[in-house]
Parts: sequence; structure tokens; C-alpha cells
Amino acid sequence: MPVSKGQAMKVTTAQKLLVLLVIALLSVSCTTGDVNQLPLATATAAGPVPASETAARLPVARTDCVSRYPSTPSERKNWPKEEWTVSTLEEHCLDRAAVEKGAWYLEQTYNYSSLVIIRHGELVYEKYFLRSGNPERSVTIYSMTKSFLSALIGIAMDQGQLDSLDHKVIEYFPEYFTPSTDPRMKEVTLRDLITMSVDFLWVNENDITVAPWVNSENMVKSAINLKFPNIPAPKPEFNYCTPNTQILSGVLTKILGEPLRAYAQRNLFSPLGIPAGNWSWGVDGQGNYLGGYGMYMRPRDIARFGYLYSNQGYWDGKQVISAEWVQESTTKKIRASLTMDYGYLWWIHPNPALAVFEARGSGGHMLSIIPSLDMVIVVTGVGGGDLPDPDFVIHEYIIKAMTDE
Repeated sequence: MPVSKGQAMKVTTAQKLLVLLVIALLSVSCTTGDVNQLPLATATAAGPVPASETAARLPVARTDCVSRYPSTPSERKNWPKEEWTVSTLEEHCLDRAAVEKGAWYLEQTYNYSSLVIIRHGELVYEKYFLRSGNPERSVTIYSMTKSFLSALIGIAMDQGQLDSLDHKVIEYFPEYFTPSTDPRMKEVTLRDLITMSVDFLWVNENDITVAPWVNSENMVKSAINLKFPNIPAPKPEFNYCTPNTQILSGVLTKILGEPLRAYAQRNLFSPLGIPAGNWSWGVDGQGNYLGGYGMYMRPRDIARFGYLYSNQGYWDGKQVISAEWVQESTTKKIRASLTMDYGYLWWIHPNPALAVFEARGSGGHMLSIIPSLDMVIVVTGVGGGDLPDPDFVIHEYIIKAMTDE
């Protein structure tokens, strides 16, 4: 029965002392337990744990969750081997009720397939939704593929196969430039492509003006011959355009002289402990791998890629990607929207208080990396299209579930 305002005023001194005692007891420490044995508080018909209850259960700040784990990548010992080390939310000072509430919101859309959280190199939370959700199942990650391409470009830069992003596209594919190619394309550089600042006429993959690119057997050539607006932009502006990445994929393949998948497996995935059979990647009619989409991967393996970037490109004794490239590629190069910046095929939150960068894909796919919290979050969906942005869940529930910051 609800308590009226008048009734609430009659709380006795003894009752107040009892409440304070309960709060003090709750504040002693985080609850411990196995992540796979504790009940999922929000996966019931009753819905999520109320915010008021979550606040009441929130433990006091603890530093022991952090002190056990070195902050310098080269000092870490608990790198994942064949599988991640499994721990608990409580062991890593994340409030279970808050995280479960976020998971419940994802589940209610009926289009998300997984939520995976890594902290301090350990798997602290993993939940799969719907029948399509399965820890062993590789899922299509759509445009998250772009951030993997960024990593491969960085590795090629580190190894000296590519010496600059300021090379022009025409240097690599002069044969694809025809009399009908827009003259402005001759000035487009790899840097323009990787920062999404080419002024192509482009809406989305279903737009009639780009249908020839989508259906082309030679997607690199078709991308180079996309139309530009009659009136050019006065300055470089953000123009999210998937064909940019197909040109980059073609350029990188030409530079390396081998299929991009083989290069990726040897230089990126094998060092992370991701077997070749765990992932796949689509190709165009010329054998160029799809730079902007087309990868399939397990959520746990996506998390490995995120953890690599969280550790400045370092992984268990090896610098897989230079720290300089990780920093450069995840630093703002252009304003993407009112709320987001863009680097080299990475999305960046312009929040000086908490650095967060993300790989994003259609249909709610997201890899969110928060280096200062030593946390990686993976959300996957079951298809493309527009879904509620999982950013809300990540920032309002998971990050705010931290109890040691």
C-alpha cells in the first residue's frame, strides 16, 4: 500500500537509525559470486530492478578492484589464451543490478543478440538473447568491419608497406579513371577516404544513385566513379560513405600483393588467438575483401580486438599495432555529428572526462572501448537497419555501474 506524504512524516527516530544501519552494512563491500551461477535479476517478467533499488544496493567506492591489475600493458599477466578468463561483475566492482537492467533493455528490443563485458582482461558478463544468440556463433558485424580495416592499414604503415596516407587514389588505380570520372576524384587521397571526408553524392546502400556500386562486379572502379555534387562543399565535411572503404581495401590489397584476409589472419587475428575458422569476410567480384562490411565474428573475438586497442596495440608480449597508430586513429579528425567525432574509421565520443571510442555497425552492433576504465563492451544484433542506440545502455547503465571510480 502506498505511503502518503503525511504518513511518511511520522517515521520514528528508531526507524531512521535502522535504515542507516542497513545502508552501512550494504556499504561494507561488493558481493562476490560466480557470474554463471547468480540469477539474472532482469530476465524475468517482472522487468528490470527499479532504479531506486539499484541506488540502494550500490556499494561504496573500492580501489582493490583496480590495484590487483597492472595499468601498463606490458606488465599484465592475465591475457586471454584459448578462451577468456571468466570472473564476475562483483569481483571487478560493477553493480550487478545496474548491468542487468541495461541487459534487460537490450533484450526488450528483440533484435539484439549479445552483450559481452570485459574488464581488466577478464570476462565479467556475457548474455545472449533470442535463439540466434550463441557464444560460438559468428555474427555479421556490418560496418564494424571498417575499424578492422583501419587496424590493417595501421599494421601496413607500421611494417613500411604503406608510407603515407597522403598518396592519391589515382596513383594506385589510374586505369579506373575514365573521361567521365569527376576531375575532383584525381585529388582524393587515402586520408580523405579514411576520414570520410570525400564529397561523394551518397545517401545509403539503397539509394538509387549508388545502386551501380552496390551491384558492381568491380566495386573499387565503381566507387572511384561515383558522382560528386555540382556545387562542392566549401571545406571538407563528414560524409559517411561505405565505398570509401572499398577503395581503401583495393589499395591495401594492391600494396600488399596478397589477399587481405590472409594478411589479416597472420598479422592481426593469429596474434590475438583468433583461429581462421572463427571468422569470415566477404569479397567483391574482383576478389577484394569488403572494406566497409561483410565480416562475421564471435562476440568474444570482437572483444579481443577491442582489448588490443584498449592496451595501445599491445598483446601478451607483442606490439601487434603501434601505440602511435592506435592513438592517431582514435583521435578526432573531423566532426561527424552533434554528439560524435570521427577518426580513422573509428567513432569517438567528444567527452574530455571519459575517453570512449567505438566501432559501429548497422543494426545496433557496437564495440565500445574505454581505456581509462580498462573496459571493453560488445553489443551485437541480429540484422541491419535502425535500432535503438546501444550507446544509451552502455553509458547510462554499464559505465555508471562502476563502483571503484
